[in-house]
Amino acid sequence: MSDNFSRPQHTAPLTPILQLLNSAPIVLVAFFAIGLSWWFLLIGVIFLVVGGFGYWASWQRRFFWLNEEGELEARSGILFRRSRQLRISRLQSVDILRPPVARLLGYSSLKIEVAGSGDSRVILSYLSVGKAQELRSEILALAKDERTSTQSAEPADHWKWQVPNGRLVASLVLTTSTYFLIIGAVASVAFALVEPGSGLVTLALAVGGSTISLIAGITSLFNFSVGRNDRGIAISHGLFTTAHYTVSPIRIQAICVVQPIAWRPFGWYQVAINVAGADQSSKKSGPRVLIPVVHEDALPELFHELLPSWNLEIEDEWLASTTTSRWRFPWQAARLAVSLTSDLFVVRSGALTRRLSAAPHERIQSIRITQGPWERKLGISSLHADSVPGPVRLRGRGLASSVAVHTALAELDRMFTARKSQKSEQW
Repeated sequence: MSDNFSRPQHTAPLTPILQLLNSAPIVLVAFFAIGLSWWFLLIGVIFLVVGGFGYWASWQRRFFWLNEEGELEARSGILFRRSRQLRISRLQSVDILRPPVARLLGYSSLKIEVAGSGDSRVILSYLSVGKAQELRSEILALAKDERTSTQSAEPADHWKWQVPNGRLVASLVLTTSTYFLIIGAVASVAFALVEPGSGLVTLALAVGGSTISLIAGITSLFNFSVGRNDRGIAISHGLFTTAHYTVSPIRIQAICVVQPIAWRPFGWYQVAINVAGADQSSKKSGPRVLIPVVHEDALPELFHELLPSWNLEIEDEWLASTTTSRWRFPWQAARLAVSLTSDLFVVRSGALTRRLSAAPHERIQSIRITQGPWERKLGISSLHADSVPGPVRLRGRGLASSVAVHTALAELDRMFTARKSQKSEQW
């Protein structure tokens, strides 16, 4: 273990100023919203002075270091002292986040998350970029039980894929929701001809909301790249706020290959992932996609480099939905199917947006069978394979009830067998 982090130390001296600058936009927005007045200006100045002093006092009492047991220890608090120890052996993720203001000044936040219930993470804000990379490298080395103090802070990528920004923008525009927006816009214009004014308000709200959502997606996923290095799968993206994630392959619990109808002429797909240990209460809390858009010709290379044990090439092993399921799922009944391979539980679904979801048997949390009143009349059931929280859902719908029960029992056997012979995947 490096001596650079073996002693208690503060984050960067500019941390209080950076925290204050992050709060300043709220004051400015309120200032212009309420109006220019001397009393509000005075309140704003008092807020900045008191807030700045509070951030400085908090920074003075905040320390972190790697102790002799190889744990990350962090202490903070002014009136109420708080001491936390994160066991590196239970490491789930260590990510670098760079908000706009900190990025301009050359600083980063480092988020360390370990397995555990409740709040099991520590965010160190702010560190210089070089120091954040060095600490991340040190923590990942401890997680692998390696003595790699001579390695570079940023390991070289063995393989890397960069998503073209033009394709990214086009893919976000050509989502299925765009078609519904067009239909809504036409309906709003027609309604405006009948009731002048009201239809235009509805159109403005719909277009404005969709535009904001589109811009947020573009700025979040801009400059997206995914690669493989000695630390695992490296994911980075962001235009204003940049994020750098390092994901161990064993933390990827489920994947979903998605293709909206508007992408089919171009042969584009998206690969979404469920990552163990990531706080999914916020979409910005961790990686939710392995790659936002990729051409079908590049998919085999992507899986070969990043997830070589995930074989999704299934031909004649599908358990298809019954003919009666067409009454319940008229549009997608022909695509509903489940497959149990030697390694994966796979679900196929979707009519307008096609989905192929999969999870290794040993990483499935539980198996459930559900049946609503309509399904009971039709003699069909839904088979659920529960994964960790995330965008991927594994639900086989439209199966004959007897087939669903038989498949659930077969999957339970495969889950227990796979867990007995589970092989750890290296970082």
